[in-house]
Amino acid sequence: MESRSPIQDPDHKLDILEHVNQDHSEEVLAIAESHLVGSFKIVSAKIVDLFEEGVLIQAHTLEAKPSENSTSENQQDIFAPFVINGSLEDKILYLAYAAIVKQGRDFSGTGKRYFEVINTQNITQNITRLTLQSSTPLPDYYPGHAFAFVLKSLQKRPELATSPQAKKSWQKNLFDRAFIWLMKHLSNKHRQKLLMSANKDVRLYTLRKAWQSEGSDFIDQAHVDIFTHGNTPGSQWTKSLRKGDIVSSRSEATDKHPHLHQGQTLLIADETAYPALAGILDQWQNPIAPYIILLSENETEQAYFSHTDFPHDAQVERIVCPAQQQGESVLSALDKITNIDAVWAAFESDSAKQVRHFLRNERQVMGRNNHTKAYWRLQSKRGKT
Repeated sequence: MESRSPIQDPDHKLDILEHVNQDHSEEVLAIAESHLVGSFKIVSAKIVDLFEEGVLIQAHTLEAKPSENSTSENQQDIFAPFVINGSLEDKILYLAYAAIVKQGRDFSGTGKRYFEVINTQNITQNITRLTLQSSTPLPDYYPGHAFAFVLKSLQKRPELATSPQAKKSWQKNLFDRAFIWLMKHLSNKHRQKLLMSANKDVRLYTLRKAWQSEGSDFIDQAHVDIFTHGNTPGSQWTKSLRKGDIVSSRSEATDKHPHLHQGQTLLIADETAYPALAGILDQWQNPIAPYIILLSENETEQAYFSHTDFPHDAQVERIVCPAQQQGESVLSALDKITNIDAVWAAFESDSAKQVRHFLRNERQVMGRNNHTKAYWRLQSKRGKT
């Protein structure tokens, strides 16, 4: 049996375990598939424990029984040992990337998209709305769905792939394998530099809304709302865009939240997360009204919600404070809330960590019911990360 030493910091362990299970389910599935022994099909997989030496994954599998012309469902525990040194998240994601590349797939996400800019407008002083036209179908489930936009624009529409499932070229496959080799053999410090270099011109921005335009056979138009602040690369890119420009995303991420459909919920967002929160409220299904905390550095930015319908009887608290005070301000507001069953929250990284640990340890909101996310880091002044 493999050596399994416990992680010494239980809060950090739970942070990583919950984050990976919530936001990287495809990667967990890839790890499970690459370490499964036997001719089984994995239906679903989740990490149930973390150790210094590796991850323990619980997989639900189907086994074909030709003699009986049937299948049987089983549950299997799979231990995947780490193969690099580094942070817990680095070691887990490396396992996923290596498994995906070995399978001949693209580990950079669900594929590249191109959009034409139809219009730009200011929703508030610092929130710009891009109206985009897509040549490929957009998701119809949009709250929290985000695209990793490349911070450049083109003046001519590039030729699109004939199919989103088209096999990647041998050059891309070779690049992916070289990238994985580097990730494995570089020191933690140099690995972080490599990742930062690979992502320095990419920002994740949330899909606010998507719809089917007249004459189209699929959902082809969208709003993407971007909080701009100072002279950050993402802000400069957003302000430079003009009607007719072509922009691209290299991957996308989903953020599903069925845990909000029942019980007493708490929703928290700062300016970077306003579009995701507005989408959640658009499709609100819970008969119990939520508590909502809106954060911003300037009061005027909260006008973003002037055209959003809050659920009937929702209790809304508006907090205006510097970004570095988000955590303490939210904790003060939580003193007034007696019952919390489920949370969706997105704001600055250190503040989100502070609130997530409080909700877990003091209010017993844990696991899949505690989606308290970091959308950006104060020291970098970046967009959503």
